[in-house]
Amino acid sequence: MKNNRKLILRAFFSIITFFSFNPVFAELCFNGLAGAKAGFDSDKTSEDFDPQMKIQSFFAGQFNISDNFILHGEFSIKTNDLIDNSIFKETPAAFQVDELSAVIRKPFAGTTNYLSAFVGTYEPIGSDIFLRRHFGIQPISSIITESWLGIAGSVIYPLFGAGISDVIHFESQPVATGLYAYVNHEKDDSFVLNLDGRFACVYRYFTLDFATGLGSPLNTKEYDDAFLVIDTLYWRAGMNLLIGNMYTSSLFLQAGVSEVPFKKSEQNLSIRDIKTYLLIEPRLNLSKCRIDLTAFSLPTDKKDDEEVSASDDTEPVKQTSVEEFIFIEDTLGVSINVHSDDLYIKNQNFMFGIQTSLSFPDKEFYDLKDFDTLFDDYTICLTPYLQTKIFNGELHTLLKCRITDFMNDKWYNGLNFSIGYKAQF
Repeated sequence: MKNNRKLILRAFFSIITFFSFNPVFAELCFNGLAGAKAGFDSDKTSEDFDPQMKIQSFFAGQFNISDNFILHGEFSIKTNDLIDNSIFKETPAAFQVDELSAVIRKPFAGTTNYLSAFVGTYEPIGSDIFLRRHFGIQPISSIITESWLGIAGSVIYPLFGAGISDVIHFESQPVATGLYAYVNHEKDDSFVLNLDGRFACVYRYFTLDFATGLGSPLNTKEYDDAFLVIDTLYWRAGMNLLIGNMYTSSLFLQAGVSEVPFKKSEQNLSIRDIKTYLLIEPRLNLSKCRIDLTAFSLPTDKKDDEEVSASDDTEPVKQTSVEEFIFIEDTLGVSINVHSDDLYIKNQNFMFGIQTSLSFPDKEFYDLKDFDTLFDDYTICLTPYLQTKIFNGELHTLLKCRITDFMNDKWYNGLNFSIGYKAQF
C-alpha cells in the first residue's frame, strides 16, 4: 500500500515537472491554498494539567496547464504532541494524499464538459467544493463544521477511490450534472465498484448540490469458481441545500445516508446500522451581526474505527469526523453562533464571533427517545473567535472553553486555544 502511494506521488510530480519545463506548456498557471493550525490544550488522558501542542496543516494546488487541462492536488498532515517530544526532535505524524486529479475541459453545443481522472477523495458530498469549483461561489457550509485538514470540510459521504467522472455544465442555466465511476477497497474482503450521479444548481435564492449512488462489493474471494459475484448493494445519498443566500437571512440544510445495504434475502435493517448525517441551520442576517442556529446529528464513525483497527491493509477513507472539527467535538447537539465582520480597529477589519453549544458524545438523533438518560454525559462549550486578513491570507484565533469541565473541577481539560493561518497564492 505504501509503495502504491509513492508511485502515485512520483507520477504526479513527474507530470507537473514535465509540463513546467516543456515550452509547449509555457503558459502554465498555478494557484493554491495552504493552511496550518496549532492547537494548545491539556491531555485528557492525564489526571493533572499536561499541556500539549498539535499541528494540523494542508496544501491544495491547482495547475492550469492550459485553458482546457487542469491538475488538482491536495495533501494534509496531522502531528502528535510536539511538546512531549520537543519540536526539534522527530514527532509521529499522519500524512495523507487527499486528492490527485486531472481534468480535461471541452466546450460543446452550449455546454462545457469536464472529464476527470482521480485518485483519493474527489469533490465529496457534503462539502461545498464542487459548487465553488464549478460555479465560483463563496463557501456556504456551516462555520461549525470547519476543519484544518483540507478544503473539503464536512463530508456526508466521500467519493473515494480511483476512477473517472464526467460533469456537464450548462451555459444557459446555472446547472451542472455529473456521473462518477470509481473503485475502492472500503470493505476488507473485496474491492468495491461504485457509481454515483450528481445534480447541482446555483440561483440567486436557491443553491442545491445533490448526489446518490450505489456501491457493489466484488466478492470474488468467497467463490473459487466465479469471476464476479455481487450479493449486496450499498446505497447512499446526500445533499447541501441553501434557501436564500449569504447576504440575506437563509436556511442551510445538510442531510444524507450511507452504507444502506440491500440484499436479495430478507434482512432486518435498523436505523442504527445506517450512517445518517443531519444538519439544520437557520441563519439570521441582522443589521450589525449574523446569528446561526444549528441542530446537528453526525455519524459516530464507530464502525470505521473497528474496521481500520482490524486490518493494517485497510485503506483510510477521508470522511471528516467531529474529532477534526474546530468548534464542535460531539456527534449530537445544538449550537448558537453570533458573529459579525463589521468590526474595525485602526482601519483593520476583523470578524468576531461567539459560538455556544450543547452536545452529547457518541449519540445520534435516534437517541433522543431516551431523553431521561441523554444528560448522563453532555458537553457545554463557549468559544469566542477572531479572524482578520494579514497579507494574502487570514489569521484565525479561538479559545474553546468547556464549561462542563469547569463544573467538574477539571479546569485543565476545559481550555483549548488555537491559532491558524490560511493563505491564497
